[in-house]
Amino acid sequence: MSSRGSTAFFALAVVGAAILFAVSTGAVVLDGPTDPITDDVALQPGDNPYAYLDEDGELAIDVTEDNPRIDAEGVNVDAVAAQEALFYITYDGNASAEAWIEHEGTGVTFVVNGEPVESPERAVRLTPERDAVPVGVEIDTRVAEIAPGDRLIDEISVRARPTEPESPEEPGGDDGSDGDGESDGLDPTAGPTASVERPDATHREVELLSVVGGSETEVDLRGLHVGDPSVRLDDLTFVRESPGDVEFAVRGRTDRPAEVPPVPPGVDPIGYYTVEFAEPGQPIAEATAEITVDRERLEETGVAPERFAVYRETDVGWERVETRVVGAGTETVRFRAVSEGFSAFAVAAERPALAPAEASLSDDQVRAGEPLTVAVDIENIGRAPARDAELQVAASNGESLATGERVGVDVAPGGTASASVTVRFDDPGEYDLVLAGEAVEARATDERPVLGSVTVADRADGPGDDGTKLTDGDGVGADSGSGSGDDSGSESVGDSGSESVGDSGSESVGDSGSGSGDDSDETSPELSEFDLGDVAGLAALVGIVLATLFLVRRAPR
Repeated sequence: MSSRGSTAFFALAVVGAAILFAVSTGAVVLDGPTDPITDDVALQPGDNPYAYLDEDGELAIDVTEDNPRIDAEGVNVDAVAAQEALFYITYDGNASAEAWIEHEGTGVTFVVNGEPVESPERAVRLTPERDAVPVGVEIDTRVAEIAPGDRLIDEISVRARPTEPESPEEPGGDDGSDGDGESDGLDPTAGPTASVERPDATHREVELLSVVGGSETEVDLRGLHVGDPSVRLDDLTFVRESPGDVEFAVRGRTDRPAEVPPVPPGVDPIGYYTVEFAEPGQPIAEATAEITVDRERLEETGVAPERFAVYRETDVGWERVETRVVGAGTETVRFRAVSEGFSAFAVAAERPALAPAEASLSDDQVRAGEPLTVAVDIENIGRAPARDAELQVAASNGESLATGERVGVDVAPGGTASASVTVRFDDPGEYDLVLAGEAVEARATDERPVLGSVTVADRADGPGDDGTKLTDGDGVGADSGSGSGDDSGSESVGDSGSESVGDSGSESVGDSGSGSGDDSDETSPELSEFDLGDVAGLAALVGIVLATLFLVRRAPR
C-alpha cells in the first residue's frame, strides 16, 4: 500500500546575489527531532542553514531573505547551484520501503547520490540498515525565463510505501497467522538485524545477525572516508551463500596497507579501504561497493571519470574489478564496483606507464658539446593509452645535460613505440642515461633502467682538423730551427723569425733550419710561411753575390 507524506514548506527565491548555498558537513543526528511522514518514515534537517523544523514541527527549507540563518536573498539568475544533504529521510521499519519526492517547481531537482528521486520508478530504497538517506537539491536557473524575485518552488511532497505489497490474510493461510488474524512473529522476508559503529570517519564496525543466505544484504556506511574526505565509501552490498551472523570491520586509508603488495604499474591510488571479517573464510559470493568522489578531487588527478577503477588484492595479486559510473552530479561522481569477495581495495586513476624495452647509443665516447643519439623502443605497461606523452633522456645521477631533446609518443596499453632522442653534454665525465618523463614508470626505489653509458671528454678547442689542441713543437719552424755549427753561415726562417748568415754564404731554409746537408731531414716550407721581409732579404743577398762575381771577373790580373 502507499502512504502519502506530509507537505514540507519550501521557499526558494531567485535574486542577483553572488552567494549561493553555503558548504556544510552533511552530518545527520539520528536521535534529533524529525517531521514524521508515517510510523516508520520521517524527515530530518541536514547540517545546513536552509533546512529546519518550524514551530509546527514540520520540515521547512528556506532560501529567501526571510530566513534569518543566512545572509543571501536567494540564488543567482542564470546559474547552477547545489546542496548535498539538504535534509534526510529516516527509516525505522523492519522491512524494506521506498520513498520519492513530488513537486511542481521549475529548475529544481531533488537527488540522492546525484540521481533524481522524483518518481516512483526512481524512488530511493529504505532498509533497516540504510535508515538515513541524504537528499540533496540541484537548482538550474538557466532552464526557464525567470527574473529576480521569482519563486522557483513553494512546496514538496514526500511519499513513502513498502517495497512489497501486503498480501491479504486468510484464516489458516500461509501468512504465518494461526487463523485468528494474529501473527506468530515469524517473518521469513525480514532482513538481518544490523549494528554499525563509527569509531571515527575512516572506521566502521559492522555486526549483522540472521543474514539470509543467497540474498543481498546492504550495509550503509554513511560516507566512510577512504583516507581523504573527498573519497567516500557509502554502501557495501554482498550475497552470503549460507545464512548466519556476520561481523566485519571496514577501514579507509590514504596509504597502502603494509600487508599488501604495491599496485601494478599505471595504477595511481587516491585511497585504499579494507574489509576484514572477524571469522575469515566467509562464504561471500558477490560484493558491491558504492563510492562517491568529489569532482574537485577528480580534476586534481587529471583523468576522466571513465579512467577511474577499483582494484582488489587477491591471492594472485591485484585485479581490476568491474567498475562503472552510476551517477554524475555537479559536485560528485558515484562509482559502483562489483567483486567476488572482500579484502583490500584500491580506488585508483588509471594512467600510462612507459618503460624502455631496448636501447642503443650512437657512440660510447663523445666530446662535450657533441651530439649523441639514443634510439629506444618504449613499452606501455600501464592501464591507459599514452597520447603524445613527452619523453627525454636524462642522466641517472641527476646531473644536467647541455641539451636534452624532447619527443612525444603514442602507445596503447601493452603496445610499443620507437623514438630517437639527441642529447649533448656540458661537462666531461661518465654518464648513465635513463628515460625521463611524466608517463615513465615510477618504481618504488626511484631507480630506472639504464639505457646505456657514455664517456664525455673535454671540448675540441684546437685548430687541428682532428679537433685536438696543438702543442709547442707541432707547428712549422719551431724553436729547434738552429744551425748545426757556429761558422756554417746557415740561415733559418720559421716561426721563431731568427736569421744567421756565415762566411760561407750558405743558406738553409726549412723546419729544422739545419746546415748539415742531410737532404732526407729537410722539408720544404709551405709558401704561406714566407712574408715580404723574407723575400726582400733573399733578393738583396742574390744581388750582392752577382755584383761580387762581376767585379772579380773585370779585375786586372
